[in-house]
Amino acid sequence: MNTRRSFYIILLLLITGSVALAQPLPLTDADLARRYNFIHPVYNRIFNSNGLDSFYEKLFKLRQTGKGVVSIVHIGDSHVQGDFMTARVRQSFQQYFGNAGRGLVFPHRLAGSNPPDDILTSSPVKWQLNRLAHPELPLTPGIGGFVIRSLASTASFSISLKPVNGQPQTFTQIKVFVDDNRSNGWILEPNTGEAPYLLRREDADSLSYIPVRLGIPSSSITLSSLPSASAKEFYGVSMENDSAGVLVHTIGVNGARYDHYVQSSLFWQQLPALNADLYIVSMGTNEAQRSVFKGAEFEQQVTAMIKRIKEISPNAAILITTAPDSYKGKVANPVLRQLNQALAAYCNNQQIALWDLFRVSGGSGSMLRWIQRGLVNRDRVHYTVEGYRLQGDLLWNALALGYNSWWEGKFKSQ
Repeated sequence: MNTRRSFYIILLLLITGSVALAQPLPLTDADLARRYNFIHPVYNRIFNSNGLDSFYEKLFKLRQTGKGVVSIVHIGDSHVQGDFMTARVRQSFQQYFGNAGRGLVFPHRLAGSNPPDDILTSSPVKWQLNRLAHPELPLTPGIGGFVIRSLASTASFSISLKPVNGQPQTFTQIKVFVDDNRSNGWILEPNTGEAPYLLRREDADSLSYIPVRLGIPSSSITLSSLPSASAKEFYGVSMENDSAGVLVHTIGVNGARYDHYVQSSLFWQQLPALNADLYIVSMGTNEAQRSVFKGAEFEQQVTAMIKRIKEISPNAAILITTAPDSYKGKVANPVLRQLNQALAAYCNNQQIALWDLFRVSGGSGSMLRWIQRGLVNRDRVHYTVEGYRLQGDLLWNALALGYNSWWEGKFKSQ
């Protein structure tokens, strides 16, 4: 009797513990709708959500076992580069599933561009630069969509992560993306006082990056090239830690379009290193700057982008997002409305997961309501920090709702 009772108690505890670990994620759509009555929460969901089942399964296993890393790669244009939207998504995922690190980082300031808010960079030398929105220039961008290049005999720069919500950001595992010139070498110095690391590519090295494992968690590194007459190029660094959890890699490039990414060969060579479980693709604003929308041409560009993603990551889920409303002059951009309609139709035809930010935020002309609330910059194309953070909260809610629906279906079927 005691043995049987003990068995049932253990079984009950196992079931209760399993369900507790798999509790659905909290949603804040109702609160957001009360604060911002111009958004349309009825549309704030993932359409064709079956395409994210593999991603949700990996999240579930992560939360249930407390082991492993789930990697999200968010690719986009200027709306993504500043990281205000993606930071909200990253922080929400890491709050509930664990923090596996900051992810991909690039020294945008050294490339003459705006960096994410939590990244500090400095260098004693000037760098040549390019981004994939300018494919006509001779410097080839890499995994971050940017490249910095120095012809100096020795070149160095530092990258630091600022605390977030009062908590330091540290890393112990690094993937350094530099040129593949075997004659070049780099010295990596953590800010912890730990001995420097020599980074040099070997002849037999087939990786697109140089891996480094630190002995002490660090929040800052300095990279210095060894003396050399050859050019030194840097493309980005992924900063990760030893914890189970979620990584959200932000790859945003001012002015970028689908075709810019498709044409960037080095970007695709290096991208598999991030081991993505989910790609989020957010573009359309720059394509919509043309006076006439060419639907067939745009569909070809989107198709080419999705094809490249599937070639390098056949098991990863893909989520496409529509572009938020913007103005052209004093009126809502009519090309953007056509483009977003075409993008939604494409996703429905191809059964690709879609988050329709355009409709969630109110559709064509809705930017006026955002302007009245101080959520839009003066150019009436880009949003303020609060505006982007609202978009990030909406995206998190859509993904959380999708996860909850998947989770409910999973337990009902058992």
